[in-house]
Amino acid sequence: MAVYRPKRKGEGSKYYVCEFIYQGKRFQESTGATSKTVAKEYEKRRRAELERAAAGLPTEQKARRIRTVGDVIEPYLEGYKLNHRPKSVLFAKGRLAQVKKVLGSVVLSDLTDARVKDYIRQRQGEKVSGRTINMEIGELSRAIGQPWSLLWPKVRKLEERRDVGRALSDVEQKRLLDGLKNRHTPHLQTLVPLLLLTGMRLGEALSLTWAQVDLMALTLRVGRAKTSSGTGRTIPINPDLGSVLAAHRTWFVEQFGEPQPDQYLFPWGKPLPSDPNRYATDITWGWDQLRADTGVSCRLHDLRHTFATRLAENGVPESTMLALMGHMSRAMLERYSHIRMAAKREAVAGVRLHRKAEGTGENSEAVPVKVPVVEQSSKIH
Repeated sequence: MAVYRPKRKGEGSKYYVCEFIYQGKRFQESTGATSKTVAKEYEKRRRAELERAAAGLPTEQKARRIRTVGDVIEPYLEGYKLNHRPKSVLFAKGRLAQVKKVLGSVVLSDLTDARVKDYIRQRQGEKVSGRTINMEIGELSRAIGQPWSLLWPKVRKLEERRDVGRALSDVEQKRLLDGLKNRHTPHLQTLVPLLLLTGMRLGEALSLTWAQVDLMALTLRVGRAKTSSGTGRTIPINPDLGSVLAAHRTWFVEQFGEPQPDQYLFPWGKPLPSDPNRYATDITWGWDQLRADTGVSCRLHDLRHTFATRLAENGVPESTMLALMGHMSRAMLERYSHIRMAAKREAVAGVRLHRKAEGTGENSEAVPVKVPVVEQSSKIH
């Protein structure tokens, strides 16, 4: 349709741009040529490439061969909603939002190994983790409908951190909880203590209904979890958590009336909770603000690790930890086994074969010289 120099100033303005419409789609891209004659040849070759790509399918499907990344993402997400949980749908949308922003106008036939590597370099320049980049490209490959290894065989996955999270110190935990007192965010004021005192995953907590919380029997029943072993598990409600949930119930009654069994503890709504028949799916903004205000650098999932660490410090057996938390990876169990061993070593360190007998200055029997105290840091301050 046209070959011209862009009007904007800058390094790219010296190259001719070609612009044309093919099968109802508008193409506009730099030719990389400073000569108009060469730029016109580029446009001809570009049209020929699209025609060859389209010729690979039956006539009624030609348009599929020149689909853009944006063209495949939208129907993929629509179909994804049919058989996936809301949290999974939110995850897919989040990963593909950035992909669409950068690569949405790229035609699939142009989505080469080199183009994907450019995307990786751009994301790395934005200080994005290797795991996040892998998830974004992996979600893109699923949207296209082919494995990553077939689409981009020369693009290797990035290394990912293999640590299993960290536990908050007592000081960090107190700072987070103190920070909640000055915030008008009813969800976080309940969620943070809830995660610290139960070890639940965020999705398990957000999807809680009032039918799953028994404040009389002081038990909490987890609904659908990430694993079958975690689904339906029962967690006792200790006095600290009982006080938090009672206060949350009072707030709920003031906002929505007496809670119904199928209504959610954490109602959906922006900027404020407004619909108790749907549950909140994103608390990122409030959580980021809380961390910034308190200076505590951690993930929400680290609250689960904090709970598990407190259990291990207190010598809780693996079987009980698994019953409370549901599935835990082998790496997590090994880490908490080391924590339990450290507590055991502290306990036996006070036992001596010889102890100074009273008034003699000599040792007499193998008894503890002191009673080791395991730090009790899981209590909400």
